Amino acid sequence: MVNSKNLTIVTISTILFGLLSKWLVGVPYMAWGYVDNLFIASFILWMFYSTILYMAIKIENGKNENYLKLGFTGVVFGLISACLKMGLDAIIEHFTKFAGNLIVTAFMMEMGVLVFGSTLILVLYVHVAKKKVLWNKSMKNFTLGLGGIVGVYVTVILYYLWQLKHWMEKFADLDIIKEIGEKQGMLNLSTKYAQESTMVGMIVYVLFFIVLWIALKKNTENKEFDDKF
Repeated sequence: MVNSKNLTIVTISTILFGLLSKWLVGVPYMAWGYVDNLFIASFILWMFYSTILYMAIKIENGKNENYLKLGFTGVVFGLISACLKMGLDAIIEHFTKFAGNLIVTAFMMEMGVLVFGSTLILVLYVHVAKKKVLWNKSMKNFTLGLGGIVGVYVTVILYYLWQLKHWMEKFADLDIIKEIGEKQGMLNLSTKYAQESTMVGMIVYVLFFIVLWIALKKNTENKEFDDKF
C-alpha cells in the first residue's frame, strides 16, 4: 500500500517545483555563460526539489534518523544534484545551437528536465533507499502510462512545428513578412509557440515524476543488503 504521507510530500513538492519553475524561469534550465537571476533561481529550484525528494525517500524507509543530520545530508544531496543538472544543461546547450527554432530548443530543455528528474528519482530508490525494481505486470502498465505521457508531449510539439510551417508558408507573401524578413518572422512565431509549449511541458514532467514515484513505491522491494548513504 502506498504510504500516503510520503506520497503527499512528493506530490506537493513536485507541483510546487513545476509551478514555481514556470512562474520564475519558464523552464528550470541553467544556460552556461548567463549567470543571472534565472540561472540562480533554476539552481535553487533544483536544489530544493532534490533535497525534498531525498528526505521523502528517507522518511519512506522508516528509519529513526536525526532530523538535523537528515536535513543537512539532504541539502548536500540537493547541491550535488543541482550541479549535475547544470552539467547536463551545458551539454543540452551545445545541441540547441542546431535546433533551428525555439520550439525545438524548448523541447530539448524540457526533455532535459524530464530525463534528469526521472534519473534522480531512480537513483534515490535504487542507490539511496536500496530498493530493487520489480519488472512485473504492474510496472509494465505504469511504464506504458509514462510512455503515453511523453507521447502526448511529443505530439503537441509536432503540432506546434506543423503550425509554424503552415503559417509561415501561408503568410510568406504578406508585406509585413517581407518587411521584417522570413527569418525574423519565424523567430517571432516560434517564440510564441515555444512559450505555449513550456506550459504543456511543465504539466508533463510534473505528472511524469508523480506517476514514476508511485510506480516505484508499488513495484520495488528491499535488497538483501543494507548500506548507509
